[in-house]
Amino acid sequence: SMPEEEKQQPPPQREIGWEKSALLAPPDQDEDQRVEDRLEEAGFIKAPDGGYGWVIVAASFFANMCVDGVIFTVGGPLTKLWKEQYSSNETEVSVTLSLLAGSYLLVGPIASAFANRYGCRLVTIAGALIAFFGFMISTASPSIYLLYLTFGIIGGVGFGLVYLPSLVIVSHYFQNKRALATGIAVCGSGIGTTLFAWLNPIVLTLFDHNVSVFLCYIAIVALLCILPGILYKPLELKQEQLEQVTQIVQEYEEHGSRKHSLMAPDGGLRPEGVRFDSNRPFLSTLELNAHKKGLDEKAWSQRDIASAVALESLAELNRPLSRADIFYPGSTAALNERARANSNQSQQVIARPEPTGASNVYLSKIAIDAADEYYDEEKTSWHANLVHTLKSMLDMSLLKRRSFLILAFSGFLTLSCFYVPYLYLGNHIDRVGNFTEETKGTPIQVLGIINIVARIGCGYIADRPQADALLVSSVALTLAGISTMCVPLFSAYWMFIAYCVPFAIGAACFAALRTVVCAELFGLEKLSSAFGVLLLFMGIGATVGSPTAALIKDLSGNFDLSFYVMGGLMALSGVVLFPLRRLARAENAREEAVRDNRRL
Repeated sequence: SMPEEEKQQPPPQREIGWEKSALLAPPDQDEDQRVEDRLEEAGFIKAPDGGYGWVIVAASFFANMCVDGVIFTVGGPLTKLWKEQYSSNETEVSVTLSLLAGSYLLVGPIASAFANRYGCRLVTIAGALIAFFGFMISTASPSIYLLYLTFGIIGGVGFGLVYLPSLVIVSHYFQNKRALATGIAVCGSGIGTTLFAWLNPIVLTLFDHNVSVFLCYIAIVALLCILPGILYKPLELKQEQLEQVTQIVQEYEEHGSRKHSLMAPDGGLRPEGVRFDSNRPFLSTLELNAHKKGLDEKAWSQRDIASAVALESLAELNRPLSRADIFYPGSTAALNERARANSNQSQQVIARPEPTGASNVYLSKIAIDAADEYYDEEKTSWHANLVHTLKSMLDMSLLKRRSFLILAFSGFLTLSCFYVPYLYLGNHIDRVGNFTEETKGTPIQVLGIINIVARIGCGYIADRPQADALLVSSVALTLAGISTMCVPLFSAYWMFIAYCVPFAIGAACFAALRTVVCAELFGLEKLSSAFGVLLLFMGIGATVGSPTAALIKDLSGNFDLSFYVMGGLMALSGVVLFPLRRLARAENAREEAVRDNRRL
């Protein structure tokens, strides 16, 4: 992508056959800026920061409770049941569970692209139905290997299609109160872990440990995710907003017609080299849509045609992923302060204030690239738009930065260990006493409770610019890994309860602060892309982690070495983050120097 400074340069004047274009000739900056500010005030759908938004928060809380509650708690009981049913070893069974967790993360970018295209409601409902189908047909699986597809991949993809829209919809409804709203929504993960860790043994006992009935119970939980999907009502453009935008642009066209025009009289191809201007998104998008339709100058005076162009442009600019801060868990005002507090000037978020004084426009790379290519009809089919959004969210140019590679490698290591305690902590508890299934499930409940408290604390950190999110994550992950390495040394039940504190805090800090760290280090404009690529690394880690731990157990005869190895990997995931800020600053300085040389 083009450096930001180059994007902001006014486009050069060209001999192109439409001399009256305000956006292609040297523009009247003051007039264009005034019009742009009026269009932003009228056309962007503002987050309500309350009202029905709290219903959205409750629905997202419920979705997180069901999805994470199942993923974090069903592994223990299903491992034992499937080993007996299919006469399988630990490694074969663990692949099924790791595919569930891995697919849930790997499908994230695809889920985001679908949500951007079809809305969070439809994608969430589809995800719930897919997961329900996968879990239900798992009841008839004749082989553990078929479960890899039905339970692991299909169930995981379904849960992933529920999870990502449940994050996006909350950010769409909240701006100033986003940290509070997001914090409440993601607490559903901890509540779900606690609730299902308590409920699962009861269901198993009630139905005499029948694995088919237990899978039906999981399928019903997945089907319940339809309910939040129904409640995910999209924010809609009001008719008066459309009328205001249409009127503003008609006045702009009429009053500036001697030297300005949004139209292309020749209806020809868009001239090569003219780019979408992210500093003037409304005027640029209106120009592209008007030119794509081949409209002439007289067409803009017709209210119905002008309204149709305005409606299409507003729909593009108000899609969820058009906002660069859609995955940021706090307010973007706090992010600007955080950037200054950490002296990362080259990556500061610069947002034009609205006329009302509130920062509103943060266009993502996805929105900029989509608008820039929208003139080409061959690129506007439904599948082409999905592919384009997916490519934009998976910007592999980030892999050229050593700082991002280290962050991605840390995420891979973290997820490799992330699910191991949830699956295999009970095996070590058996060594210190003869406990019931309910008692062995208590540490998992404690993990959920500590996760809730830690998530609330992380929400506080996300909105406090003076707090160093990267340092907090590094320390928390390192301590979580060291404590995991100590599990084989535990000799009393209370030690397992105590272990839940550092591990749950480390897991919560990683989950809640990873997007904050991405925005700090790489800038808000690259947040969606960084998050998308990170999901891939995390998904691969989740897929290979648990089977690796199980394989070590099968080879060694117990889980001691598994916890030593996986705990060491998690500790390493924290240690490698300590020098990351210094490395990112050095990379940013080099990039700034290169841009300065180009300008000279």
